[in-house]
Amino acid sequence: MYNYSQGDSDPQYQEAYKQAERRVRAKLGFYWHLASYVIVNGLLIIVYLITGPVPGFYSYPWFVWPMFGWGIGLLFHYLGVFVFSNVNSEATRRQMIEAEMQRMRGNSSNLYPPAGYGANSGLGSNAGSGPNTGSTSFPPYYGGMPPANNIGTVQSPFEKPPENK
Repeated sequence: MYNYSQGDSDPQYQEAYKQAERRVRAKLGFYWHLASYVIVNGLLIIVYLITGPVPGFYSYPWFVWPMFGWGIGLLFHYLGVFVFSNVNSEATRRQMIEAEMQRMRGNSSNLYPPAGYGANSGLGSNAGSGPNTGSTSFPPYYGGMPPANNIGTVQSPFEKPPENK
């Protein structure tokens, strides 16, 4: 998958090395977790067998509860290391940002300010950067926090902008 020369000054090699180091550290952490699970639960079973079962009487196998609870944690650790290992990578994060930008560009109703947010409305430096204002900058996204007005308060995109006198 990766075909990097081993040049220490190559940023692509350094990034791949850091990612490989993180993956190896995560796998070793899982293997240590698995080993401690087997050893500790093996000891719990031995304690149960020594102290619990009495011939002729039923003894409740209490050791299954710690095994079950810890097993759920071990399962999630396994999924995080081996199944979903690329979810937290920088490349995946960049890819998700690009996909979100594409989604925002495709849904132009969320990209431009509502009517009344013109260049003379006094609603901040991003006001007036919509499609018909002659601005060449990328328009602001109005799906989240609206732009601040000149006073420092936040103007809701649902309120009518203040009239200029």
